[in-house]
Amino acid sequence: MRFTRLTISLIAFGALFLGAAQAQAKSCSSFAVIQAYNADKSEIKVKWTKGKVNKFFPKPEGSPTDTTKIPGKCKTKVTKKKIFPVKSTGGRLSVTQIRTNFEGKMLNDTDDKNWLPAKLKELIEGKTEVVLIIRPGIGKDAPLNITTVYLPANEEDFKEIKRLEDQAEDI
Repeated sequence: MRFTRLTISLIAFGALFLGAAQAQAKSCSSFAVIQAYNADKSEIKVKWTKGKVNKFFPKPEGSPTDTTKIPGKCKTKVTKKKIFPVKSTGGRLSVTQIRTNFEGKMLNDTDDKNWLPAKLKELIEGKTEVVLIIRPGIGKDAPLNITTVYLPANEEDFKEIKRLEDQAEDI
């Protein structure tokens, strides 16, 4: 009986791990400008752009270059699509997150249903280039969702990078 429970637990863990790995494998990221937000359908319309990761995500001199948690580039099949769902409220893992790019801090107020639409409006009006993280939803036929929007580096990011570089000592 004990062997059977262990076997079932291992099989269940393996299936869960494989499912998570498959979902991560389908995740991707790309540069885009958000063109419109449809509040009734909770969707955004995007225009895909080409950007440079090293300019968008600056790092202090001497930091490892492989520290990004950004999924790989999106395939043509994804970038042909122009409209994606977004979610303004919910748990941290289900809401469309707006994050800073240097420290990766989530800026959303997940309890305020008006926070995300207001931020999207600001990005649309400013024609701001962002990095979108696109992931499939849960379920076999779940649509792709915008799960994270990374904002471009700002003056505070560059000041913090300069501070870290000035603080570093040569060995």
